[in-house]
Amino acid sequence: MKIVQIVPRLPPYTDGVGDYALRLAEELLNAHGITTQFLVFQKELELEPVINGFPVIGLSEHSSNAFLSVFPKESEGIILHYSNYPYLRGKLDAPFWMVDALRSLVKQRSLKLIVMFHELPSLKFKRLNFLNPIQSLVSYRLAKLATTVITDSARFQAVLSQWIKHPVTCIPDFSTIGEPDQVPPLVERQRRLIVFGGSDRQRVYKNYFQELLYTCRILKIAEICDIGKSVNLNSSEFEDVRLVEMGFQPNEVVRQLMLNSWVGFIDYSRFPGDLGKSSVFAAFCAHGLIPISSQYNPSEADGLTMHKHYLVPDRHLEGLTVSELQSVVDEANQWYNLHNLTENTKVFASHLLR
Repeated sequence: MKIVQIVPRLPPYTDGVGDYALRLAEELLNAHGITTQFLVFQKELELEPVINGFPVIGLSEHSSNAFLSVFPKESEGIILHYSNYPYLRGKLDAPFWMVDALRSLVKQRSLKLIVMFHELPSLKFKRLNFLNPIQSLVSYRLAKLATTVITDSARFQAVLSQWIKHPVTCIPDFSTIGEPDQVPPLVERQRRLIVFGGSDRQRVYKNYFQELLYTCRILKIAEICDIGKSVNLNSSEFEDVRLVEMGFQPNEVVRQLMLNSWVGFIDYSRFPGDLGKSSVFAAFCAHGLIPISSQYNPSEADGLTMHKHYLVPDRHLEGLTVSELQSVVDEANQWYNLHNLTENTKVFASHLLR
């Protein structure tokens, strides 16, 4: 079977959705014999014609005609990775033309259309957070048009389920940097803490620096390893904890480092209720780190319970033994394995091949 995966960007451009789609394409091919061709939405990117063995095409302009003119004729299905923001140019702009183009394709060629909602468009005003009324129209129409709707957030699932009559599948994200074959216990690891991800991880140091140092003191962490684009840290502020700024690293280097560290520290407070859609949190769980969130994140709907699947830098941390910490690691790893890359891919393949 041949399909098209529509994505905002692909490497070398930094994009979590693109990384997700690439991993999915590899597993769809290896486990299910489904071949992907990528269609990149954002214009004027310097694209490689082939990435990881998969053909790549781009759009010359944002119009239905341009979209239809490059869409592969031999395709039997579509996975649209829709995360709103990369597809929008402003608060009053939304790609209604893409909905029209997809409707034409689905109708004329009876294509299966899976829409994977990585985000729903929101507006924030002080403490209020609500759906963007104009941009949500695109999401609504895509959901109505799709033969299958999938999301990685139970919060999004609740909204999408109100829009359409057929079931909405919710499955949390997998680790986009890969997964280990074996996960060594804490007693075989170094007391190292990992801060990993894009420039957003700067919020850890800006808003939760004391909580970070508190975690290091309580768990006797000797080293903090910062992985990603430089955020201009001052090593003298880290007390007696050694700071190692590694910058960007290949996935294999990051995986090996995680397998020999104790803690993964994440701030996901901007996204309450959505810890399950963080690929960084997924990577921590997959590699057997103690996942520590900067604060409580109400993500029980995605199967995550504080003090069971992750910890926070509070008094509860002080009395935990290594055995109890290992129990949190094991629970987090078991939660992850229910929706790892293999399980995620099975969901997509089942809808494409039915």
